[in-house]
Amino acid sequence: VKKSGIGIGGQCSGTMRFCASLLVAPAAYTPLSWDEAYPQAAKLVAQMTMEEKYGMMSGIGWTNYVLNKWWYVGNLPAVERLGIPSVNMQDAAGGFRTYWDEIIGTVTCWPSLLSMAATWDVNTMHEFSVALGQEFAGKGANTILGPSINVHRVARNGRNFEYLSGEDPFLGGKLAEQYVAGVQSQGVMTVMKHFVFNNQETNRDSEDSLVEDQAAWELYYPPFQAAVDAGVSGTMCSYNQEDGDYSCSNNRRLNEDLKGKMGFRGFVQSDWGATHATSVTSGLDMDMPMVNDPLFQPAALSKVPKKAIDEAVTRTLAAMVRMGVMNSTKCTPPACNDYFVKDVRGNHAAVALQAAKEGVVLLQNEGGVLPIGAGVVSIAVIGSAAVAQAYNPAHGAWDQGDYYSGGGSGHVTASDPVSPLAGLKARAKTAGVKVVESATDDIDAAQEAAAQADIAIVVAGTTSGESQDRLNLVLDNNADQLIAGVATAAKKTVVLTMIPGAVVMPWRARVDAIATLFLGGQETGTAFAAVVFGDHGPTGRLPVMLPETEANTVEPSWDGQVTYSEGMKTSYRNPNFKAAFPFGHGLAYTNFSFSAPAAASCAKGVCVTTTITNTGAAPGVAVPQAYVEFPKEANHPAPLLKGFKKTKVLQPGASEKVTFELGDRELSYWDKDWVKAGSAVVHVGASSKDFRGKVTVTTAEVVVV
Repeated sequence: VKKSGIGIGGQCSGTMRFCASLLVAPAAYTPLSWDEAYPQAAKLVAQMTMEEKYGMMSGIGWTNYVLNKWWYVGNLPAVERLGIPSVNMQDAAGGFRTYWDEIIGTVTCWPSLLSMAATWDVNTMHEFSVALGQEFAGKGANTILGPSINVHRVARNGRNFEYLSGEDPFLGGKLAEQYVAGVQSQGVMTVMKHFVFNNQETNRDSEDSLVEDQAAWELYYPPFQAAVDAGVSGTMCSYNQEDGDYSCSNNRRLNEDLKGKMGFRGFVQSDWGATHATSVTSGLDMDMPMVNDPLFQPAALSKVPKKAIDEAVTRTLAAMVRMGVMNSTKCTPPACNDYFVKDVRGNHAAVALQAAKEGVVLLQNEGGVLPIGAGVVSIAVIGSAAVAQAYNPAHGAWDQGDYYSGGGSGHVTASDPVSPLAGLKARAKTAGVKVVESATDDIDAAQEAAAQADIAIVVAGTTSGESQDRLNLVLDNNADQLIAGVATAAKKTVVLTMIPGAVVMPWRARVDAIATLFLGGQETGTAFAAVVFGDHGPTGRLPVMLPETEANTVEPSWDGQVTYSEGMKTSYRNPNFKAAFPFGHGLAYTNFSFSAPAAASCAKGVCVTTTITNTGAAPGVAVPQAYVEFPKEANHPAPLLKGFKKTKVLQPGASEKVTFELGDRELSYWDKDWVKAGSAVVHVGASSKDFRGKVTVTTAEVVVV
């Protein structure tokens, strides 16, 4: 691909899509329908002994909290006489967990799922998910413990980097659909998690989440519903309680809501150690223990009605039959070592790089300091984060993360990550730009380096991990002071941040440009360099609000009962929260105009159209967004995201007509059931706080069944 001036790297045509040559995939697997799978599963269940059925309901492979070598994180035994293979489940939703040293360097350290959310791109999401599925299948796993799709409530949640939804259910739902379809196209079962209201790590094993129905159905359930509709195979219930019952014993949430109203037909499994009762009749189909747990052993299961046992096992087998794992499973633990050590990366570094580039969000660009142009002779690269190293939890705290991958069960140790300094130096060399290095957090040294360069680039970061929430939203290593100090000495200051979620940026008015990656994986440095030097015009948009201060967020609670008293007033939906950079925000190296939106009836319901025009001097990609303002009776605090599109690369002066299709679900609100609004105002714009036009749509008011 020939590049001149500012480009969008990696395209094979005029669109932001992957080159077909980047992926050499086996023929995509097409799952059976649930109606086809269930009778086959029922026939198998009818032939099973009770002991064999019980075996399908309790995980194996752990001894006193230690995973046995060459076992997957989750395992169900094979029933060889009936041709039923083992179920081989592996962490995590964002990459094959490098549980042992032998795995490092054989799998890709992908951008975090929150970074994938920042792409706002369903096609990029699908291509990533196909590649992810290939790696899990290549490792002998027939089940991936993902997608992680909880909508963020608490900005300091230690696991926010894992969650694909960011702060919005519509964004999460659209991306979850692609995740399920992409991974399962490789014959790997997907398990959505963590169901439900597991929105903080503080006291996660005991806290009791109290959530009103409107917030449940309109804010927290939709990504799960989208995954169900996409054919997800399993659901993982969470550690916390809801309404006084533990998630994995909660009849209302598992049976009435998930298996009932949502229509979920797959299996429900516990998170590891999250089972508190023999809760088969409450909706739990399998227990995943890490110690000798009697709750789902034969003595306890023998007291459960046989019909409930059969239903639980049938759900698991139906998912297996539907996904073809009866014939495709490669090994039975512990005889899987050859697969664990197999290098399954192929050409996925290119896919990871493209995804990371798509996820870079340009937050600020005063005076057009970026991209680095022909007039720039030298840059200074400053900060210890510029040379960040990968962390291997096999030799330290299990829940610690790094600036490429967050900590805990979702961590993937990158074997040779491209640091920001390495990426910038490599690209600067090709441009003939001198690099002054100050890869420490010493302010005096930083100021000295900054004074020698045309542009000072400060790299800063923070990370997080499972089991505990972040103490604050501040960057590590006194980076706020470092950035402020550099800004007083530099001609121009650019800040690059590597973060696991929201952070505060009290120095933003003192610097010229800011770009961020939400833990971008092994290709972080190359992705940053591509954007900074203009090889890839920035295309990312914020999947979360970056608050002015921590007071503009929901904080984790230490109370035993955590009442979601704010209802739907989180993130951009709270009119009292002030954003430094709002949800949906992201700049390009050009500007776009929006024509007045128009509405008309269409096959789905109502279609709203607007024409996006590149009014600047550089090519770029726009991400127009549609927010629906419901009538007063919907009791919404703000217009809600109900549509987004990503344009092709628009040359200066070029235009693209964008259509938002709004169906019954997009135009409905919850009032004891889904109610379709009789009318609504659709706002079209560039972010949740940058509306460019609006149009009123009218529909027939009906209850959506």
